[in-house]
Amino acid sequence: MKSRISPVELLILSTAIGLAATFAAPWVELRGTYAAWRIVEWHAFWRGDSAFQLASVVAANYHVPVEFATAEMQTMLRDVFALGSALGAWHGSALVALLVIGARMRWHAGASRARIALELVAIVAVNVAVLYTLAVLLALPSSLAPKVDFRSGADIHTDSLIWSGATILPLAPALSILSALGQLIALGNWTRTTADQRGRRNN
Repeated sequence: MKSRISPVELLILSTAIGLAATFAAPWVELRGTYAAWRIVEWHAFWRGDSAFQLASVVAANYHVPVEFATAEMQTMLRDVFALGSALGAWHGSALVALLVIGARMRWHAGASRARIALELVAIVAVNVAVLYTLAVLLALPSSLAPKVDFRSGADIHTDSLIWSGATILPLAPALSILSALGQLIALGNWTRTTADQRGRRNN
């Protein structure tokens, strides 16, 4: 009975979790107002203005200026985007490495180049579709509700979307970082195992 997970299996598992945590799971919760609407949005770090539910109130192609209650909030979101981009690049590179390894294994097994290329395109398409679907589903806590406002219509600020609160949802970033560490451990174990096998063959 197999008692330990192999480095390749750990790399695959860590990459799958890392991709989902980075590109699909929400990283931030934004709370704000637009005219007489209260808005709560849950978003992965990469989703921009076009993803806001406000598009269901105004035209989808209508550009709404976005303001932040504090400069610190805007800086925090910029830092979250930078961290998410770095982790996304790392996990994306891990996926590319796995695809290359899989393609080489299929090539040595006798598969044709056309078949390998088709399989790679299919795998990438499925991954993108699954991640985007999860990103939409995991953002469903987002809400748009009428806001009771006792000011007159002339006093209501209607020209921009104002974010008054931003909260980092720590689960997704933590899983993304832990997945990156898991990938490093897998690569280290894989390198050590490969070196040991070569050493035994040379002896």
